[in-house]
Amino acid sequence: MQSLTRRDFIRLAAISLGSAVLASCGGREPMPVAQTPSISVSPTLVPANATDASDMILTNGRIITIDNKDTIAQAVAIKNGRIQAIGKSDEIQLRAGSATKLVDLKGKSVTPGLIDPHNHMQVVGMMSVEYIPFILPEVNSIDTLQKKLAGLVAKTPKGYWIQGYYFHVGAGVVPRRQDLDKVAPEHPVWIIQQGGHFGVANSAALKVANITASTPNPQGGIIEHDKSGELTGVFYNHRAMDLLRRNIKLDKEDDPRTYVLSPQDTFAAYGITSFEDNNVRGTENVKAYFDVARQGKMKIRGGIYYTLEWPADVNTALTQVERYEDAMMRLSGFKFLIDGQTPTAYCHQPHNGISWNMATWDPAMFKRAVRAMHDTGLQVGVHCIGDAATDLVIDAYEEAMKANPRPDPRHRIEHAVVTTRDATRRMKDLGIVVSTQPAFIYTGGDGWLKQFGEERGKRLCVTREWLDNGVHLALGSDAPTGPLISPQMTLAGATMRITFTNKVLGQDQCLTIQEALRAHTIGGAYAAHEEKTKGSIEIGKLADLAVWNEDPYSAADHIGAVTITQTIVGGKTVYPATA
Repeated sequence: MQSLTRRDFIRLAAISLGSAVLASCGGREPMPVAQTPSISVSPTLVPANATDASDMILTNGRIITIDNKDTIAQAVAIKNGRIQAIGKSDEIQLRAGSATKLVDLKGKSVTPGLIDPHNHMQVVGMMSVEYIPFILPEVNSIDTLQKKLAGLVAKTPKGYWIQGYYFHVGAGVVPRRQDLDKVAPEHPVWIIQQGGHFGVANSAALKVANITASTPNPQGGIIEHDKSGELTGVFYNHRAMDLLRRNIKLDKEDDPRTYVLSPQDTFAAYGITSFEDNNVRGTENVKAYFDVARQGKMKIRGGIYYTLEWPADVNTALTQVERYEDAMMRLSGFKFLIDGQTPTAYCHQPHNGISWNMATWDPAMFKRAVRAMHDTGLQVGVHCIGDAATDLVIDAYEEAMKANPRPDPRHRIEHAVVTTRDATRRMKDLGIVVSTQPAFIYTGGDGWLKQFGEERGKRLCVTREWLDNGVHLALGSDAPTGPLISPQMTLAGATMRITFTNKVLGQDQCLTIQEALRAHTIGGAYAAHEEKTKGSIEIGKLADLAVWNEDPYSAADHIGAVTITQTIVGGKTVYPATA
């Protein structure tokens, strides 16, 4: 079978979503938007002189500003990396000088650059080098996974590690040790689920790691056994996975800086101008990001969250993690994980997963660690899938904020798949930002329904409830934990809520395209304390822009298939690279 590229997959997914949109959220009326400019453009409309001439002017387009009135303009002028003027084409063109680069949009739409507040860009780079993909459409079952693995075994010397990642082999289906042993009895094999929170090892890998049926579970992790007590090879949550992967020896070690460099062009091609890597583990990976920034090699803007996986990481965060910041890169804050992926979601009520009542941290120790990170003055973000996880995190934030009431900490809850209505109220009251990824409704929604049931499935990722109740919302991709880096598919997930099998997951939680785009631009900026400098097209803000081949406001029924033709960061074109 011929493999499809990531873009091919997204295109097919978008077509599938588009065909079902009328059955999902088509009944909601779009938010009204202004059809003509209503903003002042500049103090004077006389032709520019050499000193105030624009560096670049984009004209004859549809400039979707995402300002507080959602104003639509025709042209935008850029000078010294910032927005200089916005307005009608004939007026803005008066700012052109002999050196001004004029871009005729020919009717194309421009939005603020898209902001992805939750992804793992460095892991995107690493997986493209160190991990073999076992993903759709080539791999869609245990049989097809085994077929591909057998091909790798045939060309890999015995004893060498084979690492890979799989995405979907059937809703809720997880490969086991025996599935790998059938085709790889003499090679240690480690294949993670693309979400990154569980993986499977074969018998050869377990032997190398000296993991047996009597190896105890670490706090917050699960080494799975079958009914007879034998190992299945599956490890749930990072603390258990670490027992295996710390033994992996590769034939060569790559420079982690390459993993920061390599994905940037891909992100830029989707119109992403700012990102936050929300799970940077190890000080060497923090250093890699900051080294790339110091070398002036960041094409798009970034921030990172240092992850505290173990209690010992608290001291590391306080004493060894550099508080770096420049125009292109910074330490944004600190990250915790309080539960795992959906199968180990920490919930108030049982579900059909692997574990429903286990937090990855001891609650009292977790609260102390959150308080320590709160006291640094930076943001804290916590991975929460289940409602008990979310409530524990809200408790921790509230206690830290009462003990040290510093202004506007804007701590975050990442994912928030299962939440209660009371949690919505408390998040609003405490100023907590929800950073969530609606594309998972498409890629994982069927598994969610299988695990939580139809009734609870209506209240998964309740974006409408959050917005209507004043909770600040930021949309992102969580790449590479799903196959969709694309913000366009994130917008599709937020507005359509269609699963892989065309089921609608909570129709009343759909957002309008205007609301979704706002959450993916100014919402992401707000989540990072950067709404005064980015996230909308307004005079004085950074000239970070995305040019679309279609008007996103008019393409709601096929938004996942809309593409970016140009991405601008600080007034410089970063996509396409030859522009």
